[in-house]
Amino acid sequence: MASSSEQRWVENELRTLSFGDERLNKRARMLVKCFARRLGAAITHVCDNHAEVQAAYRLLSNDAVEPDEIRAALRVATVERLADECVVLVAQDTTCLDYSDHPAIDGLGPTGDDRGHGMFLHSAIAISEDGVPMGLLHQQDWTRDPTQAGKASRRKQLPLEEKESYRWLQTAQAVADAFPDDVQAIIIGDRESDIFELLAARRRAGASVLIRAYRERRLQGEGALLWPTVQQQPVAAQFQMLVHEDGRRHARMAQLHLRYCPLTIRPPKNGVHDPSLTPVTVTAIEVREVNVPKGRAAILWRLLTDLAVTSADDARRCVCYYEKRWLIERYHFVLKSGCRIEQSQLRTVAGLRRLIALQSVVALRLLWLTYSARTNGDAPCTIAFSDDEWRLLYIERTGKEPPEEPPPLREVVLWLAKLGGFLGRKGDGDPGVKVLWRGLTRLQDIVLGFRLATQVVCNA
Repeated sequence: MASSSEQRWVENELRTLSFGDERLNKRARMLVKCFARRLGAAITHVCDNHAEVQAAYRLLSNDAVEPDEIRAALRVATVERLADECVVLVAQDTTCLDYSDHPAIDGLGPTGDDRGHGMFLHSAIAISEDGVPMGLLHQQDWTRDPTQAGKASRRKQLPLEEKESYRWLQTAQAVADAFPDDVQAIIIGDRESDIFELLAARRRAGASVLIRAYRERRLQGEGALLWPTVQQQPVAAQFQMLVHEDGRRHARMAQLHLRYCPLTIRPPKNGVHDPSLTPVTVTAIEVREVNVPKGRAAILWRLLTDLAVTSADDARRCVCYYEKRWLIERYHFVLKSGCRIEQSQLRTVAGLRRLIALQSVVALRLLWLTYSARTNGDAPCTIAFSDDEWRLLYIERTGKEPPEEPPPLREVVLWLAKLGGFLGRKGDGDPGVKVLWRGLTRLQDIVLGFRLATQVVCNA
């Protein structure tokens, strides 16, 4: 049996799930609860008996279980949470799912240098202005045609609608359409999203884009170039930014100079483009690190946005927004490393698509828990934990009788992280998703043991 906090989360996220058969809806919710109970475990290990294992495989092979229906339910739950927000960030990104070690999976295609074997996933998640993941808004998956392997140069000449990069525009439009009218949507992308058509696309009022630039662009007028023009602007602000530890380098405070200016960029001439495209006015923002420590690569962010930027504070706010794009990478990281979707033994792409959509519920809960503790740590822990969970964590950490009043969320999440191996030393920073999912797995075993022991005592 899943813990009550997991039950509440799953039931809320999949409340509007509809496959046209309530038995399938119920089975899907039950399977997600099993995934949450044994994060990253195989289906044979998350289910309690052989009958449940068989039922899980039947569900994942059922054509009526449409992944887009799962994603639609997640979108409804996410949009409901947006109602109290004024500004919501939407981070979108693409990740490759590598199944080269599982050649028996039917329907996969080439990846990377066309020698890999797998599929691609493009996701968009909502993030509050203070940096809390709020849910999944949009997701697409696809495989490449094996007959087109090694033909990258030919793909450059395709119309945009036939390119993989078109997903950035599709996602931005779908996200903007899903938002409540009174909530501002800021759609954020990394350098892969540097597509002129994305900047030029017509969006509803209150929807804007913020992308990291990859290309040099020509300006309207006398042929000047974009970034040399920005570099000629005076430094508008100086500030520090924490560069997080990446496993190879220690964290550091970077010294940054910020420049910005509004510019009108011209449509590109290379490739196949819509002849109706006209110049677009954007604000270009450059953040460049100075006094770079020896042996470290300098930070250089070049951002383009259609947001109104009239001051250095506005430009700095855009930089803060872009920093939170990191959360979409953490979401994909949790799917891969926490939920271990690349280790699946399913035999078809269709089954994998269903599995990924269902595991997204688990990944998003873990991500929400991690960052809620950092930004809303003084809230009561009962927003994320059942009474059994936090009381048993308290006993495990202190050996004492738990208090009547629930402790704050930040404290309970720290206990959970230490259960997962977090040392909590000075300089370790906040616990990350990896130690939390290890802690959750151990906590679920503790809760299950407690409930079984309680049942034995009651039946004695």
